[in-house]
Amino acid sequence: MSYIPKYILKRMFKKDCVKKVEDGVEIEMINVISPLSIEDGIPEDPWNSVDIRVDGKNLDVEAKKQATISVEDNTYSVAKAKEFEGVVIPVGEKVKLFLPVEGIEAGEEHEFEVVIQTDNPFQIKVKREVQ
Repeated sequence: MSYIPKYILKRMFKKDCVKKVEDGVEIEMINVISPLSIEDGIPEDPWNSVDIRVDGKNLDVEAKKQATISVEDNTYSVAKAKEFEGVVIPVGEKVKLFLPVEGIEAGEEHEFEVVIQTDNPFQIKVKREVQ
């Protein structure tokens, strides 16, 4: 599994990166490393290969199916993650992850974690105050 140093994570996930939105939260990430892309390897049932945790608790399959990733003007659902293959995220581009979670309010601090189980697993965990 790849390791991203904390000082880079702080640049990727600003202090105000988690916002309370209608029906959930939105987490904004800025690509500060290099152009990123997912070339292949996304399974047909990605909700079983992606773990999304809030405060250590896994989102259920139905909630994961409603999660979305937005890059530029395009939005991709986890349920149709194969559409995300080949998308390049340039340096400086913002990526927004919508999570349909309840019971989270502005001013509270929560830990969010995404683990993508592929041939080379990818994990990001960040704790932030919700705006």
